[in-house]
Amino acid sequence: MSTTSATKQTKTFTVCPGCDLLLHEIQPTPGHTVVCPRCHRRLHREQPDSIRRTLAIAASGMLLFLPANFLPLMNLAVLGRRTGSSLFTASLSMFGQGQPFVGLIVLLTGFVFPLLTLSLLFWVSAGLFMGWKARWMPDFMRWYQHLSDWAMTDVYLIGVFVTIIKMNHTADIHFNTGFFCFIGLVMLTVAAQASVDKPLFWELLEGKEKGRQLQEYSVSTLARTGKEAGLVLCHTCHKTLPASLLAQQRRHHGNILCPRCGEIMHPRKQGSINRTWAFICTAIILSLPANLMPIMEVEFFGQSTTNTIMDGIIFFFQEGSYGIGLIILTASILVPLFKITGMILILLSIRYNWTSWLRHKSFMFRFIEFIGRWSMLDIFVIALLCALVQFGYISTITAAPAALYFTCVVLCTMFAAISFDLRLLWDTETTDRIPARQTINSYPTSP
Repeated sequence: MSTTSATKQTKTFTVCPGCDLLLHEIQPTPGHTVVCPRCHRRLHREQPDSIRRTLAIAASGMLLFLPANFLPLMNLAVLGRRTGSSLFTASLSMFGQGQPFVGLIVLLTGFVFPLLTLSLLFWVSAGLFMGWKARWMPDFMRWYQHLSDWAMTDVYLIGVFVTIIKMNHTADIHFNTGFFCFIGLVMLTVAAQASVDKPLFWELLEGKEKGRQLQEYSVSTLARTGKEAGLVLCHTCHKTLPASLLAQQRRHHGNILCPRCGEIMHPRKQGSINRTWAFICTAIILSLPANLMPIMEVEFFGQSTTNTIMDGIIFFFQEGSYGIGLIILTASILVPLFKITGMILILLSIRYNWTSWLRHKSFMFRFIEFIGRWSMLDIFVIALLCALVQFGYISTITAAPAALYFTCVVLCTMFAAISFDLRLLWDTETTDRIPARQTINSYPTSP
């Protein structure tokens, strides 16, 4: 669709956070998505009635949070012996298995961070709905954006389904109220995050008049990127400011904080390449014990056997559960391998100035960011099995050493993506190949 008919023009500029392309800022009409013409990153999709919807969904999620986590999830019965567990108890199970670090990560990603993200989103949307101008609101919104990727209730739910299928042939399973509450909680959490119109939230938190005063500035007609135009982008709220203004403030105050969200602003993430290489190399080293050492120990009628990640995948294929086997194979083996290989390719592209396929590499990096959290699936399954399968002499499941290494691999690959500044990849492109400045394209949103 033509930009003229689908967008509302303004006098301000914006910079694509993915490729640093300088663009005229626009406001999409309902039903349209704003896309960068250079790297095809989605910049803005308007959410109708975003504040009211977010407030209602976040409030509903908070009401379900306690019953979903503290009510019994399910009961297992084997030869007359019954065990049961809530999600919160399962999150704590790794502490009793001698895996305190793994237990801490499961507790944070499965309980603490989901609660924080829903709470932060509720208070920010409630404040905007009520017209509050409190100082804590931008801080809450900033922390919500930082924590949203670490709230993994959706991954935990898939782990629950995997556990059910794994135990279906060996135990009688009875679902309790907590199971259905948890399904509802995951649906509400995903819906709440999808209903947030982040540009709208940040604009209202800052105030339209103040935002325009800070962001209306003259830009050279020859500039094609934010770097050429002397603009610095806040990577959290995507506000752009002249680098000269920031340099002047840095001489007086040291680090420069974004006037809208309070995040530290800099032209590029400092030490991005070195930190990313460090995390990737650490992930490669830890991948060996994570995949070769046993991740779970099963004791059945006094006979103890150990299982690696691949043993669990083979078990599902032998049982005929090909779908679950493929999910675990993808999440536990293929995804970490893809993340490590993809990040190495991108880092080498910057090191040797490989300027081909930049758009495809950008898409690959965004995909790596999206799938990074799903590798936690195996850890959630182990936590659930360790809590549920405690039948004494009949059968007991405990965590093995590879659980620690695999958790560290997941964390390293996620931190590598967080540390990396994708604009460094596009900085390798020569100026003559950068498209002339243009207004962002706006396309109809897919149903």
